Amino acid sequence: MNGNLEYKSTQGPIKDLDMKRRVVTGYLSSFGNEDKTGDIMEHGAFTKSLNERKDQIFFLNQHKWEQPHGKFQVLQEDRKGLYFESTPLLDTTYSSDLLKLYEAGIINEHSIGYTAIKHDNDQKGIRHLREVKLYEGSNVTIGANPDTQFTGFKGLKEINDQAKLIYKAIRNGTFTDETFGLLELALKQLQTEAYNLGKKESLAQPSDDIAIIEPIQLIKEFNK
Repeated sequence: MNGNLEYKSTQGPIKDLDMKRRVVTGYLSSFGNEDKTGDIMEHGAFTKSLNERKDQIFFLNQHKWEQPHGKFQVLQEDRKGLYFESTPLLDTTYSSDLLKLYEAGIINEHSIGYTAIKHDNDQKGIRHLREVKLYEGSNVTIGANPDTQFTGFKGLKEINDQAKLIYKAIRNGTFTDETFGLLELALKQLQTEAYNLGKKESLAQPSDDIAIIEPIQLIKEFNK
């Protein structure tokens, strides 16, 4: 797959958010963990990019080159993964919306756009990425990654909790129409995830049934 642009997401809370300075810190990638596509990003995979083209790596909105937030004032590898501190996010509607989404706890996933330079497969078929050429890091919403499936949840309660967060943001937020559309799409994706998970859990208790239904009810109310 050398030469092809790939995307890889990392889920987890951001490390810090400074609304006044419009700066966010966190991780774009993690090391040593097998992801859902059967890859492991190895420590040192970003070293060459960071040494040779750090100033050419952008912080983007949803992998859109036409919607840059800026660049990174800190971008470095540590034991956990690829740590970043953004420059102050640009004064654009989509960057302002992102800060609100971070603050509301809705966005907690980042993704990188890269090409694989050096990699090998172990006996289990897991691809170990040892050198990649990094082009950008992006914030992503649920299911926004163009090369991966919907980001699943461990249980119906997590789906329900996420739906409540999104619904609260829709009720109280002052986002752009585009972001409202993304939030609506996120609710519909949660509905699908809840339905699929509910089918798998044939022994679900009545309380779990409520969790399956509630995201659907939230969507119906939102669409009135």
